Amino acid sequence: MTSVQSQGFNKVPNQSCTKQRARAVKKRWILTGSTSAVLKQLTMPMLFAILALFSADLIELYFASRLGVEELTAMSYTLPIQATLFAFAIGLGIVVATRLTQAHQVEELAAVSLIFTVLVGAILALCIWLNLLPILNILGFSDFAQRDDVWASLKSYMQYRLGAVVFFFLVMVIFGVLRAFGNMRAAAQLLIVFSSTQIAVSAALFSPWATSNMALTGLEKLGIAHLFAAFIGCIWALYLLIVRENISIKISLLSVQSRQGFRCLTRLLVPIASMQLLTPIAQSVLMAIVASQGSDAVAAYGVVMRLEPLALLLPMVLTTSLPIFVGQNWEAKKSLRVRRGIKLSILVCIAWQVVVSVVLFSAADLLGVGFCKQTFVSSSIELALTVLPLSYIALAVAMLYVSCCNATGRSVAALNVSIVRLFGLSIPFAFLGSYTAGFVGIVWGLALANVVLGLGLLVYCVSQREQLNLSKRSAIS
Repeated sequence: MTSVQSQGFNKVPNQSCTKQRARAVKKRWILTGSTSAVLKQLTMPMLFAILALFSADLIELYFASRLGVEELTAMSYTLPIQATLFAFAIGLGIVVATRLTQAHQVEELAAVSLIFTVLVGAILALCIWLNLLPILNILGFSDFAQRDDVWASLKSYMQYRLGAVVFFFLVMVIFGVLRAFGNMRAAAQLLIVFSSTQIAVSAALFSPWATSNMALTGLEKLGIAHLFAAFIGCIWALYLLIVRENISIKISLLSVQSRQGFRCLTRLLVPIASMQLLTPIAQSVLMAIVASQGSDAVAAYGVVMRLEPLALLLPMVLTTSLPIFVGQNWEAKKSLRVRRGIKLSILVCIAWQVVVSVVLFSAADLLGVGFCKQTFVSSSIELALTVLPLSYIALAVAMLYVSCCNATGRSVAALNVSIVRLFGLSIPFAFLGSYTAGFVGIVWGLALANVVLGLGLLVYCVSQREQLNLSKRSAIS
C-alpha cells in the first residue's frame, strides 16, 4: 500500500522533471543546431497558427461584406477597439509567460495568473461596453449617415465580442505560456482550434438553414461565432496547460505568495501594455483621419487593415520566433550566430514580401470587387493593394529590428522605433495625404512612411556598423 501511494505521489514530480529536461534539451538545441533548421522549427508551427488566426478574421470580414456596405463600414469602426483588446491579450501573455518561466512555485503562480487575466479582461470589457458609443463617435461613427440603421445590430455584435474577452484573454495568455515553455506545437494547435471553430460556426450560422430558422442579424451571428470559438478555445487551452504541461492549479488567495504574485503581475503589465497599446492608439487616430473622407473610405480601410496581417504573415510569425533564437543565443554570447539568424530572416522576409506584392498586385481588382461591389470602395481597396504591399518590405524589416531589440534587452530602442513609425511617420504622412488627395493620399502617405522608416533604419545600421569597425581598428592600432 505504501509503495503504491509513494508511486502516486512521485508521479507528478517525475512528470515535472521530464518536462524540465525536455525544455533544457530544447534550449541547448536552439544554441547549437543549424541556424536555418532552428528558425524553421520555431517558425513553421506558428506560421500555420497565425495564418489560421488571421484567416478567421478574414472570413468574418467576408461574411460582413456579404451583408452590405453599411454593415461592413459599421464593423470597420470597431477595428481599433478590437486591436486594443488584442494588444492587451498579447501584453498579458508576455507578462504571464515571463513570470511563469522564472518562478519556482509554478502551480500557485499559474492560478494567480489565470485569475489576474480574468479580472483584467472583465474590467476592460466592462469599461469598453459602458463607453462603447462615445468611443465609436470619437472614431468617426457619429458622421456615419446610416448609423441609426445599423446601431442595434452593431451593439449586439460588440456585446458578444466583449462577452468573449475573458475567454479570449485566457486563450492568448496560455498561448504565450506554451511558447515560453518551448511547446510550439501545442501553442500552434491552440490557435488553430480557436480559429477553426470560429470559421466553422460562422459558416454554419450563415448557412441557408440557419438563415431561415434563426432570427438573428448578420453581425449578431458573427459575434456569436467569436464568443463560441473563444469559449471552446479556452477549454482546450486549460486542457493543454493542466494535462499536457502538467501544471496543476493551486491557489490560496490570502497567502503571501498570491498577493505578491498579483502585485508583480500588475507592475509588469503597466509598461508592457503601454507599449502594446501604441499600435491601437495610432490605429484609432488613423481611423479618425480616414473617417474624415466619408463612410465608404472607412469600409475600404477596414478591408485593407484586415488584409494587411495576411500580407505581413511571415514577418509577424518571425517576430514571435526570432526573439527566442536571438535572445537565448545573445545571452550565450554567440553574436555571430545571432547575426546569421537575423540576416537569414531578413532575406527570407524580403523574398516573401516580393512574392506577396506580385500576388496582391495581380489580384487587386478581384479582391476589391470580391469584398464590395460599391465602386468607390472596390476601387479604393484595389488602389491600396496595388500601392502598399511593396512598402511592406521596409515595414517587415522594421518589425524584425524591433523584435530583435526587445530580445537583446534594447527595449528603449525598440520603443523609439515604434513611436517614430506610428506617430512620427504614419500619422503625419496620412494626415497630409488626406488633406491633399483624400483617401488616395492616405494610401500613398502610409506607403511613403514605411519606405522612409526602412531607409532610415538602413542608414542607421550602416552607420553603427562603420562606427564599430572604426573602434575595432583603433583598438588594434
